[in-house]
Amino acid sequence: MTQLSGACLCGAVSYKGNADIKMTMNCHCVDCRKVTGSTYGTLLFVVEDSVDITGKTNVFHHKSDRGSDMQKLFCSSCGSQMFTRNSARQGVIGIRAGTVDQTDVVKPTANLFNDSAFPSTPMDDTIPLHDKMPT
Repeated sequence: MTQLSGACLCGAVSYKGNADIKMTMNCHCVDCRKVTGSTYGTLLFVVEDSVDITGKTNVFHHKSDRGSDMQKLFCSSCGSQMFTRNSARQGVIGIRAGTVDQTDVVKPTANLFNDSAFPSTPMDDTIPLHDKMPT
């Protein structure tokens, strides 16, 4: 188990808990680029019940490239994107790595959607690259 905690930019939304990190990935899909305003987003995936979330979030709903229902959860005050849910992964929540207090636990194990990555984005050649989401 890993102790996780973090908060949005203004501190109105926070989380804490002991969780097993199921996967950590860098996602280069267009959705992650747009929602983060950066060249990619890094996510830690944990069982949702293992973290306690406090504060008010707004939710943006959309479809993934495979047709699953996606939710992006934002702080309703400062707009920081905090979490993501995918109907294909029931009971799992993605936590945006930039919000995590324990920076030493952010160890990506894959780069996803490499086919839409910015050509200038440096890639760690020690972790797998996937053009899409692996099945």
